[in-house]
Amino acid sequence: DVVFLTGKDKWNAITDEIKAFTDGGRPVLVGTTSVEKSETLSKLLTSKHMVQHEVLNAKQHDREAPIVENAGQLGAVMIATNMAGRGTDIKLGKISREQLLDHWLRRGIAPRTLTVESSESDVREQIYRKIASKELEIDKKQAETMPFADLELQLLRKWANKFTWLGPDNVAKANAEKLREALDENGRFLLHRIRWFETIEDMGGLHVIGTERHEARRIDNQLRGRSGRQGDKGSSRFFVSLDDDLMKMFAGETTMKILSRLGMKEGDAIEHPMLSKRIEGAQRKVEERNFQIRKQVLEYDEVMEAQRQYFYGQRQRVLEGRDVRGLLFDMVRTTVRDGVDKYLDDLYPCECAAEFAKNKLECSIAPEKLKGMSFEEMEVAIREEAKYDARQAIELTLGEYLPSEESEVKVDYDTEGLIKWARNRFGVELDPNRLQGGNAQERQYVRDQLVQRAEDVVEHADLSGIREYTQKDFGSGELSKWLKDKLGFEVRTQDIINAQKDVDRNNPDPVTTMVMQRVEQWYHRREIEYPVEYGIGMFQNMVRQPGIGPQQAATAFLQWANMRFGLNWTQDIFKSSTLQTASQQLMQASQKFVDDRRMEKEMVDAIACKTDDELNAYWEKNYLRPLPDTMRYLSGDERANAIRAGVENIRRLELLRFERTIVIDTLDSQWKDHLYAMDQLRDTIGFRTFSQNDPRIEYKREGSQMFKDMLANVKLRVTELLFKARLTPPQQQQPQNFAPRPAPRPMAPAQTGGLGIIGPGLGGISGPGLGQGPSQA
Repeated sequence: DVVFLTGKDKWNAITDEIKAFTDGGRPVLVGTTSVEKSETLSKLLTSKHMVQHEVLNAKQHDREAPIVENAGQLGAVMIATNMAGRGTDIKLGKISREQLLDHWLRRGIAPRTLTVESSESDVREQIYRKIASKELEIDKKQAETMPFADLELQLLRKWANKFTWLGPDNVAKANAEKLREALDENGRFLLHRIRWFETIEDMGGLHVIGTERHEARRIDNQLRGRSGRQGDKGSSRFFVSLDDDLMKMFAGETTMKILSRLGMKEGDAIEHPMLSKRIEGAQRKVEERNFQIRKQVLEYDEVMEAQRQYFYGQRQRVLEGRDVRGLLFDMVRTTVRDGVDKYLDDLYPCECAAEFAKNKLECSIAPEKLKGMSFEEMEVAIREEAKYDARQAIELTLGEYLPSEESEVKVDYDTEGLIKWARNRFGVELDPNRLQGGNAQERQYVRDQLVQRAEDVVEHADLSGIREYTQKDFGSGELSKWLKDKLGFEVRTQDIINAQKDVDRNNPDPVTTMVMQRVEQWYHRREIEYPVEYGIGMFQNMVRQPGIGPQQAATAFLQWANMRFGLNWTQDIFKSSTLQTASQQLMQASQKFVDDRRMEKEMVDAIACKTDDELNAYWEKNYLRPLPDTMRYLSGDERANAIRAGVENIRRLELLRFERTIVIDTLDSQWKDHLYAMDQLRDTIGFRTFSQNDPRIEYKREGSQMFKDMLANVKLRVTELLFKARLTPPQQQQPQNFAPRPAPRPMAPAQTGGLGIIGPGLGGISGPGLGQGPSQA
């Protein structure tokens, strides 16, 4: 690395180096760190040395491949922001004497008298005499008449002083060959070996210039690696100034002190292994910092990644219709178990009593202290705790208004604030005349007044509301009310008490088992009734739609009923039945369908098909439609799950659509709120460092707890909607079969959060024919 004090000196040295190589014809690749710096260097090259070049950045993306491909040709100069992943290799080209001579003439280093037939010694002599007047600052006539050996030696000495680290004395003593060897070792010049070159590699290959060090050594290595590719010759050099961003961050101040002690001043350049090591050390520091940043981001994201995997796995299962009923029952079972654990816990009455005391007397008492107490004992314990809390609060608050008794410094205190606080908090009117000096007597006066008032309030407070919490079956009664509210059907308190007595090794939670048995019975009835209610509601909607006649609606209804329940109804059903009798017949068919477990049998038969062709034939025979493409080419459990979901999407479409709707609606709303809460937590978790806590550990702990709470809310919400909500059939715009469609958009009353609640049944239709007369639903 060549190190400069200022960026101005660095850029001037870079342009001079580019000119030195370009004059001889060697291609140069210049790497920069930004588009802005590329364009700045481009303007500098044009204005200072008139060097033709190409700038490769995002603005030149359409010409990227040709620019890179030609970067290894004679005299080519390419300025690029980043050479990684360009997809095109830089190949070194061949050179003819005509091309080389033309380039030298255009760069102004060869006279017009030079021809392609000239010998290499003539080439060197004519070029040296052409450039000597400018390089040595002598007259043109003197350059033409001076003996060539003297002229050559002076030029070599000039270049050695400029491009090598030989001292002036050594330069003065060395002969021409020694000076050429010194210039070869440095590798920053070409004119000392000027001759007829046959290839770019013969010149020395591609020369790479780095305008500064990147934050990552990998980028520098990628740039440097463009020289010497595939065994070709090449060279590279990096120019660094103490104004560079990297040096400012990590190496600027220390390196500046070292260079100042060495006597370096503006305009000077220095290169030393120690400086290169310090620059690499600065890069390592930046890489370590960036690595720690990425590692920290990953650690934070691991929490959300685990949550995303679980959440979207559940959501995808619902979308595909894979055992949604089983998922719902798991949610209901978890919700019921949580409710049983909460309300039948021995501490639950004590927690209620403690909460009552907090609201009534503003005192905090641990529920464990109240365990096993009678009403009288609990009342005494709460009053004592309330008196103690009142005395502590009074003592603490007085310190804000009155000076402490130990204070020797007289300070002003807030008399008006103290009087107002005593009036609002305890209803005590303090005498302002007795609050003038702020001494110990006044403090004792205020304390006695407030304590006496607080104790009187506690003593006369009505705590009779605690009596219900001491009843023997309080928890069971509350659980019964909670089940009625969440599940919509009644579980008597006595049933809960009786179930608690049936605890054994095989049934450790008999109350949950008893409730889930009733849930299954209720849902079994719903499996029978809901499809019929939904289908008849769909038919009624179609009849009411303008443009759809009763005949078209009846045809679609018959197709649905025959497909859904395996009936053989014809148009004659409309002549002999009312909607009520047809509904009863459909209900009987639905009950037979469920009791015979037809859907489960069809699943077994479909899974037994060995090949996709057999499965497709089964599908067309039973469901009058081809096998979906998403179910082909599967195997193992994945194939079995897809078949089960496919059969359920046909044989249980109505209730499955309802189940999907409530689960997806609940999952999505809760997940959006959870993501927002996690973002808020992420933004503020860094403040935990002030309390000597690791923010990452705290984020993982609280994030996991928030996710658990979100899942609990999802299960509670789904349980509530499952037993209270129903989907209204969508409005039909044209007659069509009751084929599977996307889930309908739910209605949105306040109680259901977006899902419509309708009556328990559709009722009957009066009149002689199906679909005639007003609906009673």
